[in-house]
Amino acid sequence: MENTEMNKAVVNEMVELNPAERAEIRNRYPETYFPNPVKEPIWYGRREHTRIVEKNAIIDQNVRPDQEKPTVFGICSDHYKIVFYEDIVKMVEGVVGTIKDFGEIKINPYTYADGGRLRINLSFPEKKINIVKGDNIIPKIEIFSSYDLSTMLKGRFGAFQLKCTNGMGVWKTFKKFAKRHLQNLHLSELEVSIIEGIEVFALQATMWKEWATLKIPQKVYEEIWTDLPFSPTERERIEALPEIGTKLLLPDALKSNDLNVWSFNSVLTQFATHGVKSELRRIELEPIIARSMEKLYDRLH
Repeated sequence: MENTEMNKAVVNEMVELNPAERAEIRNRYPETYFPNPVKEPIWYGRREHTRIVEKNAIIDQNVRPDQEKPTVFGICSDHYKIVFYEDIVKMVEGVVGTIKDFGEIKINPYTYADGGRLRINLSFPEKKINIVKGDNIIPKIEIFSSYDLSTMLKGRFGAFQLKCTNGMGVWKTFKKFAKRHLQNLHLSELEVSIIEGIEVFALQATMWKEWATLKIPQKVYEEIWTDLPFSPTERERIEALPEIGTKLLLPDALKSNDLNVWSFNSVLTQFATHGVKSELRRIELEPIIARSMEKLYDRLH
């Protein structure tokens, strides 16, 4: 793979930024909340306080306007090293800056769960592919980390539907990467993930175009709902939701035998993106919908 060989110069060790450099990152992403985490000792006992040996609390030193106390993200060992979100953003920028063949790459970091979790979206607007008329997609890569110990540094590959910034889910398991929060954190896997993911994106899009030709019979439609992570009430809302652009309604399209896998998926991910309030659930829904749609494609193909 030529691109991989060309990008050997990528710095693979996590660079620990100084306070001024972290401030510069925060200034460049003013809409993103960056916590100020620190490890604090943990004590117990009502009268005589005893420290819990080799255990620490990860605490946000900032007190957000909507909170009265600092957020406690989690409990860690003495060996755990905090990897600051700003340092991860800087490393991602460095990796992206070495990749010249894919045009502009947009970086959008943001935090959720009171700052306990980080999600960095990478999108590639110059790699646009048309699936059906008026429905274009571009590649996306999502990078995750956390202070609440919910996830190690990891990533996944998918696509954005441009007509509604849908951010449709991941249908194939692309190269994943995960490392513990250690001082010498390596991100060479991220570079490889970006390069390999973009190179197979066109092939993946060819399969998605097939989705637009696969009609869903009534019986299969009912059966697939047992795989989907939605309540009966949410199903009613989804079936009443017009697809952006086409105004398609699932029940009407099903009745006229015009419902295909692509449109079904588009409506599902449209609801997950715009109709679910919880950021945590939205992130969890994507791969579940993706697996269900892939099973549906395999069944009908």
